[in-house]
Amino acid sequence: MGRRTRSAWGASGLALLTGFTLWAAIPHPGAARPSSATSSLAAEEATPTAGTVRVDLSHSLGAFPFRPGRQLSATPNSWKYGTTTNEKLSDLGLARARVWLEFDQAYDVGTGTPEYSKWYDYLSEYASRSSDGLVVDWRSDYDPLVTNGTFTRSALFAAERDMLADYKRHFPSIKYLEAENEPPDIAAYYPKYKFMYQVVNAVNAMGLPGSKIEIGGPTTDIFSVGRIGQFLDLYAADTDTNKRLDFITYHQYLINTSGSGTWDAPKQNPAVVSTERAQVDSMLTARNLTSRPVMVTETGVFPGSRESDLGLSADYHIQAAALPSLDYYYLGQSSVTPFDWTIHHPDNDRKSMFADTDTGMARPYYNAIRMESMLPGTRYQATSDGLSSKGIGVYGLAAADPGEVAVMTWNYQWTLKTAYDSRIVLSNFPAAFLNSNVLVTRYRIADDSDTGELNPVEQFVIGPRGSGGYTSQTLPLNPNELRLLVLTPTTKPVGWHS
Repeated sequence: MGRRTRSAWGASGLALLTGFTLWAAIPHPGAARPSSATSSLAAEEATPTAGTVRVDLSHSLGAFPFRPGRQLSATPNSWKYGTTTNEKLSDLGLARARVWLEFDQAYDVGTGTPEYSKWYDYLSEYASRSSDGLVVDWRSDYDPLVTNGTFTRSALFAAERDMLADYKRHFPSIKYLEAENEPPDIAAYYPKYKFMYQVVNAVNAMGLPGSKIEIGGPTTDIFSVGRIGQFLDLYAADTDTNKRLDFITYHQYLINTSGSGTWDAPKQNPAVVSTERAQVDSMLTARNLTSRPVMVTETGVFPGSRESDLGLSADYHIQAAALPSLDYYYLGQSSVTPFDWTIHHPDNDRKSMFADTDTGMARPYYNAIRMESMLPGTRYQATSDGLSSKGIGVYGLAAADPGEVAVMTWNYQWTLKTAYDSRIVLSNFPAAFLNSNVLVTRYRIADDSDTGELNPVEQFVIGPRGSGGYTSQTLPLNPNELRLLVLTPTTKPVGWHS
């Protein structure tokens, strides 16, 4: 049950690791950490600890503040995928999808002709999948169209108002507008943000179908107290009585921009994101602004064309384990919603959910978020003795409803090498499990396959949980591997196995 290096497993251990599989559980933020953990990551990695996740099914943590695996940042201008890819995207049961619109891609600037319909199919594809509405990243092209004199501000305002109104009329589920994307200069950005909140106000005044559009910014490429604070300074100083800022938005790639140390140092500390809500609230309070929701509309560990030292194959698995790790810490905060990025990245395949969008061949990343999406809606207490204070090691995320219990576990390592023998210990099952046989289903996303289907690796039946508990098999959990354990009542006989 203690940690061991991968080379110590031998052939018998590796034989358990074929195929994609799901099982395990994650400790909630604030859960007990291993007593041997220290502030030194090296010390933590040198000291063996058990890989046990304990789940108390009598201790509900309430509904997930966001449904993990169900917030997707779609690839810009891309939707013509194969049937299997579309089916798999639908399987996620998305709450929100983030889509992209840019003014000059839907308007012929040379002739002054709207071309709105070019993107109807794109928007329709995601509107049909999103139960809580579309998030539109809107790029206004204010710079250069106004700054170079192609449009006056008032002429561009009228054109963008009409464009947004047309899309809202056709797609009432447009609910959120994110102004611009990753602006390099906040002082230059704020006039564009002001322009867009005025456009949104004008469209909302039309009384179009659906809820009124909310707007957010500054959509920075990182979580930056300095740059977000500068944006809030400009907003607080804005004298427009109709100004609005409905949510804060930024991206998170765990990248070091301090100017000292290595670029990837934060990737060994995903727990660093656990204070972002508190930091945002502190920035708002300091400017006499009320709390707002936060959307982290792109998350990941490979910004731009970045890669790890381990190579492309290992990076597919790092991506798959890193995103649930970020979700884990965001789940411990209120009104912070992270989005997965993305379906098929045109420049860096490490960020892609699919190896081939024509055939639907999935990467480990898609299978990881599919695992998350399979969790029931109510979270339960789960603690891990194999997770460091910085978020390296074995996570456990547990969820249940009256007829299903599921525990997702994974071993996030970035480029470190610690492997675990891990198990799940569950106690206090719901009533439906006490007098019924129980079907146990295990899934796994193994570290030795870069593509594959997320199918059960094993199913078997155990007796009623009259004693109220169950201890899973002890199984290897390699660096950046993921597992899912699902239990449901069944009429199949004890001993049935598949």
